[in-house]
Amino acid sequence: MANLTFLNREVLHQRHRLSHQQIDALLNENRSKDYLQEKYHLLFQVGEFDKITDAFRKSTIPFTPLKGPMLSYRLHQEASYRYSNDLDLLVSPKDIERCISILELHGYKTALFPWPDNSKKRKRLIKLSNQILLSNPENNINIEIHWKLFKSRVTDDRTLSEVIKSNTGNLIFQNRSFQIFDNELELLYLIIHGGKHAWFRLKWLVDVRDFLANITFDEHKFVELTTQLNATRMVALCNSTLEKYFPESSLVPCLPETDIAKLSDFAITQIEYEDYYSKSFLDRIKTYLFELKCFPGFRFKLSTIAIIFYGKYSKVFEFYRN
Repeated sequence: MANLTFLNREVLHQRHRLSHQQIDALLNENRSKDYLQEKYHLLFQVGEFDKITDAFRKSTIPFTPLKGPMLSYRLHQEASYRYSNDLDLLVSPKDIERCISILELHGYKTALFPWPDNSKKRKRLIKLSNQILLSNPENNINIEIHWKLFKSRVTDDRTLSEVIKSNTGNLIFQNRSFQIFDNELELLYLIIHGGKHAWFRLKWLVDVRDFLANITFDEHKFVELTTQLNATRMVALCNSTLEKYFPESSLVPCLPETDIAKLSDFAITQIEYEDYYSKSFLDRIKTYLFELKCFPGFRFKLSTIAIIFYGKYSKVFEFYRN
């Protein structure tokens, strides 16, 4: 039985971004029919996903969907079951500008910051970040274009590139073929993504729990991938968090990792933080320190420090300076 007695439907929906169908399953209720407006939006979002990815195909832009409707379809055979705040698409850096142009033709505008107007600034952005957000003010759909899987360097670029190239598959959805990660890399990506954010949204942990319950995967291959991406600490943290909130869940195959007690304690505080975005300065420092401990190695720590100092949490990004 899920250990979520400290949460109610409103918090699970607003703070942790779980859909009302997911909340019904967690709380053993049947109230999602009272929130049909959300369902209409999610169905519209799936239609927008189809429209935009069709446009990318027409322009011969290769892409890989991250999370979103494809993950929902893989886990639940229903693309609108999960709630997604935005649609995420991984593309090659050389295709970013074409993607932005296509999205602008469909009514989207860059949000948070614009695409830089000269090559020097673009190179700096591509190096220091991994995504750009575009929003459509007419339909309230957000799309994130990713050019790297992770912002920080969890491993060297060549290894990560080879891992991605060697661990893909195809999924047929609505008579369309989508390139996706295979089961082992998909699971590891979900774990790294949630872990680097200290699992502050329970929806990410629910995804892992549902993946373990519904999807078969090669455990030996998964452990090998974990080693290649230096992610044993992230997998161990995931298991610790699963045991805390979903004690009935299966756990993820993991090599021994002892240095996670403080990481686990921090993750619990983030999950149970009522207003995550109203943090004190000290809380933000603790978040930075947590990030530095997520992966071993000097390369990761150096890239993480660079990201922090170059404006990860600032409205004015360093890469726009001349």
